[in-house]
Amino acid sequence: MRRLALFASVLGLALVAPAAGAPVDGFANQLAAERRALAAARAQAAEAEARAVQLDREAQGLRDAAARDRAALTLVAAQIQASEAGLAVISSEVALVDRLLAAQRARLAVQQRPLAEQLAALQLLARRPPLSLFAEPGTATDIIHQRAVIEAILPVIRARTAHLRDEIDRTRRLAAARRAVLDRQETANARLVEQRRELARREAEARRQAASAGVSAGMEGDRAVALAEDAGDIGALVERLEDAAVVRDRLARLPGPVARPGSMAGDGGPLATSPASPASPPYILPVVGRIERGFGDVSSDGTRSRGLTLVAPGGAQVVAPARGRVVFAGPFRSFGRIAIIDHGGGWTSLVTGMIAVSARVGDTVDQGAPLGRAGPGQPRIAVELRRAGRPIDVGALLS
Repeated sequence: MRRLALFASVLGLALVAPAAGAPVDGFANQLAAERRALAAARAQAAEAEARAVQLDREAQGLRDAAARDRAALTLVAAQIQASEAGLAVISSEVALVDRLLAAQRARLAVQQRPLAEQLAALQLLARRPPLSLFAEPGTATDIIHQRAVIEAILPVIRARTAHLRDEIDRTRRLAAARRAVLDRQETANARLVEQRRELARREAEARRQAASAGVSAGMEGDRAVALAEDAGDIGALVERLEDAAVVRDRLARLPGPVARPGSMAGDGGPLATSPASPASPPYILPVVGRIERGFGDVSSDGTRSRGLTLVAPGGAQVVAPARGRVVFAGPFRSFGRIAIIDHGGGWTSLVTGMIAVSARVGDTVDQGAPLGRAGPGQPRIAVELRRAGRPIDVGALLS
């Protein structure tokens, strides 16, 4: 009877259904959030890739050498942003696969435990073969029960181990998918490094050409630095530069040899002029990233946002949101390196939070032209659009 009780305990373990491993609400919510992040990253990557393709198509049709050089810079910056967006997709895929793999391993561990206990019990029974049990004295009822236990337990164990093999195969497939995604990530990182080198080479060449042609923005840059030193805050700096831009526009309209500064936007600014290309919106975000604070959002210290703040990948490429003339480029107080672009007609963009600025005061930049670079980690890049000093919500201009 003692051995019959041992068989019964093994049968009991075999018939207990394994834990289904169904995700709890917290896991399900995290999984849903990661899937939404992946979908958003894929949409952003598709948009960045389409923009790069469009710019490449337009650059091939240019005849003017200077315009081709500017277009080449803008194209490389767009390709960098497309690569950054692609890497964001890969990072989201890695996070999602890691989440599924962790859940799968936890479920597998739960399902393996009762089977391990069954096998341990069977190992104990294996020390005395069932035939020897039947040869011992006992009632006919005991023998019938023992045979029934043996006949019942073996099919259950076979079914359980078959299900477990399926779970192990699923775990292996998830692990293989993770390795494949990491391989793609390594390739994408190498491509991004080469693109950044290409941009640095082209920017250096553009600076050499400007120097050989005698182009210098030294005096205007010095005036901008002086304004920054006198300005009490960033709002005051923007207002002073806007005033200077108004004076410059008035001088440009006077009859005589004073030329209007390079193909600037008309009186209406970005809203009243055609986009840089038929496929481009009037305004684009300066960096690939996730919007952390929207226009009008109130921070914990009670400050109302006058623009958008984006969380960007480390070292992200920052570009001009619309065509214009750089009127300030450099460090300013706690805002990091900033760039202020005059679009004409009283329209001004402010981009803050960069670790390095490649644009210079006096440069005429096309939409998407490189401005600078974000810092390491998860840098915050903020952008504000103003007209006559009044903050404007850029949401309506982005599509």
